[in-house]
Amino acid sequence: MAASVLAPTAANAATYPKVSSVAPLKLAVGDLLTIKGSGFRAGAWKTTVVFQRDGKPAVFVKARSASATKITVRLPEKLGVFLRTSNLVPVATKFKLRVLTTRFSRTWTSDRLSPSVAPRAGAPGTTGITGTTGITGTAGGTGSSLTGTPAGTPAAALSAYQVCERDAASSPDVDADGDGLTNAVELAAKTDPCLADTDGDGIVDGYEYFSAVDLNGNAVPYPGKRPWPNPLDPTDSNFDFDGDGLTMSQEYQLWQFTGAHFPLTAYSDGKQATAGSHPVTTPAEHNLDLDGNGYLTDDELDADNDGLSNMVEYNSTGTQVWWNSVKWYRPHPDSPPSAGSKPDYTEKPYSIRAFSQTSPVDADTDGDGIPDGADDQDNDGWSNFWEMQIGRTRVPYGSGLSTPYRVHPFNPCLPDPHALTCSRWLPLDSDPWPPFDGTQQIGDALPFGFDYASMDPSVVYTGSMASESPLTFVGPWDGRHGNPN
Repeated sequence: MAASVLAPTAANAATYPKVSSVAPLKLAVGDLLTIKGSGFRAGAWKTTVVFQRDGKPAVFVKARSASATKITVRLPEKLGVFLRTSNLVPVATKFKLRVLTTRFSRTWTSDRLSPSVAPRAGAPGTTGITGTTGITGTAGGTGSSLTGTPAGTPAAALSAYQVCERDAASSPDVDADGDGLTNAVELAAKTDPCLADTDGDGIVDGYEYFSAVDLNGNAVPYPGKRPWPNPLDPTDSNFDFDGDGLTMSQEYQLWQFTGAHFPLTAYSDGKQATAGSHPVTTPAEHNLDLDGNGYLTDDELDADNDGLSNMVEYNSTGTQVWWNSVKWYRPHPDSPPSAGSKPDYTEKPYSIRAFSQTSPVDADTDGDGIPDGADDQDNDGWSNFWEMQIGRTRVPYGSGLSTPYRVHPFNPCLPDPHALTCSRWLPLDSDPWPPFDGTQQIGDALPFGFDYASMDPSVVYTGSMASESPLTFVGPWDGRHGNPN
């Protein structure tokens, strides 16, 4: 959509995360750890805590809960694999921490801020012979099968992870962790054959690996060195490698929703059209074709079949952030130099109620029995299909890709302030929202139109701008007086 080209990208200066406190400083595998500081990313799965003990690989753990100043993370079972041992029994071990958002904290935590992690209570091998499972040696015997265990010394039971790790090399054709890659491939690529998501970014190794193969022209990507979708890089989930407008995490969600098949026959982040050329053949597909080229790419497909393109629901006109930030003109293209240019125009949001958003992987997000495309987020009588999918663009009406109306899915006063949910009152403590911000003129016909030639909603609207519309106009209305009905 042409207007989306004008939408700005939020560019907040990245800051380094900083840890100021860790609690508790003594805890066990499975317990919750709270980290306070600054520069964290708010929201689930957006901040990663990295644990490391000297001489061992780092362990990446996605935080289920985080604000800008506080992280809560549960210590995973895989951390227990890296505990120190005493007489083959795991013991409390100190781990240094770093926090990863869009960048790493500058240093590892000091000794004072590094927690001591004990084995999970009741874990095998934590109490000697009593309560343990697995192989143990017997006095006077030859000892356990664990290399280096003295005869007669009870051996710590192997965890499921340790058993997998031991057997991986001897079972090269097995996919031990179910991530789509055989043990042999994972060992060669330096990913963990016993951990489906080696880097902890919420995307299984196989999806990232095969997306990289798609992106790299079927050459074998080595994730240890190359900038492909990378199962060893916990920071790449929000990249858009194939340039189709969807991030890797979004395409991964769509891939899971559509069956999670290997090889990647749908929603790879290495191809814009994963399943190959998809020509538009039906009116419904024609409406999904955002660029009007006659073919659907991954961003234009409709995974949940609700009448809204994936891109619309994830990142474009189906989202409140898009409508709250898009520049409708900057500056007005027809302003004469002598008069000076008009300033950028960004519509003020309708602020007296909250709106929900639709999901690209749920055809009926609010559960009311109406598919999201036919539903109406702002309850103004104009469906999400008209206000989100069709929207307002430079493309002339009749192409199937635009409407001449000044629609807005999160403002019930557009395109018709007669809507039963349009507020009868305006805020006293902030700027009014459209159309009460001076961008519609007295005498403008209803429903309000949008001059796609200039992209400027302040241009006086006339009914002739929508002469091709099949809808019936009601009006005129002066925009400020009288009782809407």
